[in-house]
Amino acid sequence: MTRGRIERALYCLALTVVVWAVAGFIVAPLAAAIHTALFKDGALTLAETIGQLAASKRVRTAVWNTTWMTAASIVTVTIVGIFQIAVLEYFHVRGRWLLKIAYATPLIFGGVVAAAGYNFTYGPGGAVTAALTWAIPTLPRDWFIGWLGVLVVHTFLLTSFHFLFLRAAMHRVDYATIEAARSMGASELTVLRRVVLPVIMPTVLAVTLLTIYTSIASFAAPQVLGGRDFHMLSQMVLTLQSLRRSDMAALLALLMGLLLMALILLSQHFEGKGFYSAGAKATARIQLRKLRNPLENAILHVVAYALVVVYLVPVLLVVLFSFAPASSVGVEVLPSTLTLKNYIRVLSSGATFEPFLNSMSMGLLAVSAALAMTLFAVPVILRQRNWLTRALDLTFVLPWVVPSILLAIGLIAAFDLPNPLVGNVVLLGSYWLLPIGYAVIILPLTVRFMRAAFLGIDPAYEEAARAMGASGFYRFRRVILPLVAPTATLVAGMTFNDVMAEYPLSAFLYNVNNKPLPIAIVDGSVSADPEQAAISLVYVTLIMAFSLAVILLAERLALGRAPETSKI
Repeated sequence: MTRGRIERALYCLALTVVVWAVAGFIVAPLAAAIHTALFKDGALTLAETIGQLAASKRVRTAVWNTTWMTAASIVTVTIVGIFQIAVLEYFHVRGRWLLKIAYATPLIFGGVVAAAGYNFTYGPGGAVTAALTWAIPTLPRDWFIGWLGVLVVHTFLLTSFHFLFLRAAMHRVDYATIEAARSMGASELTVLRRVVLPVIMPTVLAVTLLTIYTSIASFAAPQVLGGRDFHMLSQMVLTLQSLRRSDMAALLALLMGLLLMALILLSQHFEGKGFYSAGAKATARIQLRKLRNPLENAILHVVAYALVVVYLVPVLLVVLFSFAPASSVGVEVLPSTLTLKNYIRVLSSGATFEPFLNSMSMGLLAVSAALAMTLFAVPVILRQRNWLTRALDLTFVLPWVVPSILLAIGLIAAFDLPNPLVGNVVLLGSYWLLPIGYAVIILPLTVRFMRAAFLGIDPAYEEAARAMGASGFYRFRRVILPLVAPTATLVAGMTFNDVMAEYPLSAFLYNVNNKPLPIAIVDGSVSADPEQAAISLVYVTLIMAFSLAVILLAERLALGRAPETSKI
């Protein structure tokens, strides 16, 4: 058999594996979730299931809690987020470097990590709570637990969208238009309202929709901080699933999914509109404006640095107490002694190391599978435009617009019985279903970044290799792969970090054989045992450290590309 035929056979085999994986672990689970929501024992039961959901007091309460919490989060997040962008990109505030660091902490301190961190800081065993109860003995130790804790977490964590996207939108505002408005006597308020706001408004709307999306789908925050009385929709889906009401759980997840998909599409629409309308011409960058009124300037600085304290205190306390003896957790405001005992206990063999090892192993499996599939599928999609590649391209996006709890319900429904797609094996309850779910949810991000990397390759490189007689596999291995390797490394780090902190999917799919890190973090954060709480702090600190390393790697790779571009 010639080399060309071998490569063709391997290509067909790889394409078959990709199609099988997409059909078996994306399409089939979503179809199973829809079937479970609409049918029972072969009969359409949509109306009956809707009636049962509407009749459930717990479901109605969860819907109401989610609705008003989302509305409140929109207001508080928008106020805090826009203020942050104003002090970072419009007004002159001293110590701007510190503001940037503090306001960027949600990038490494989010999701289940932040929920556990805020619970440790302000919860019943929190350091701040210990100080407050010392000063106010009548204050209940659970003062932060309930809707207040969830709203605070949403307010100060969902501003990451503003930090990432609204700052970029501010850079597209032409400073010449601001100067023109000021020369005509416009006040600062008028300039912001009539000049700056219209340019960034599409991005503001997109960010607001992302805030709504994240608030509706919130899981870790109410699970850790909601207490017994405050529950949201994601928790209710898990509760219904645990009560073996899979039809009600699937329908509720499906309704959430339809709403969240609509929000994602609207967000993309407004984001794209903002990019094209505001980025159509070169702009002069905004020069920071110093408030002339001393009182207004002082108030601006006080509020800006008050937010710095709010953002940094939980992070610093978590890191500090991760080095403290367990006996000081929930007792001391600041640890009197420091030790490496907690880290040694976590990183050595034993029950405390098992969740860390499980997440590492499943994360590596998921990232490897997603990256291997992407490295093969993306070049095929870009070069061969036919019905199959278009279908693959569309299917790869589905896990991004579909909420993870709906995917989890689908994986449970599809693999709780012998399934011919996987050789009639029951995957539910096995080790493999959770890493498969991880691979599916990180696939869209992997595809998106790797697509950009492949599109950025100069075709002349491959044409030159082809002209010299190099085979397709040789060209990919020696020419294409080295060019996309930096992006692949970055994507692997980003997706691995996402998997390490992925709570919603883990809560639905884990079992005793593969208990992951997010579940251990939640268990430790709500436990009254200080030993478990101390171990949970180590988990949180390790995830933050890895997130920071990924961000630094991204910056290094971005800076490393600049000289190469200038040489060309």
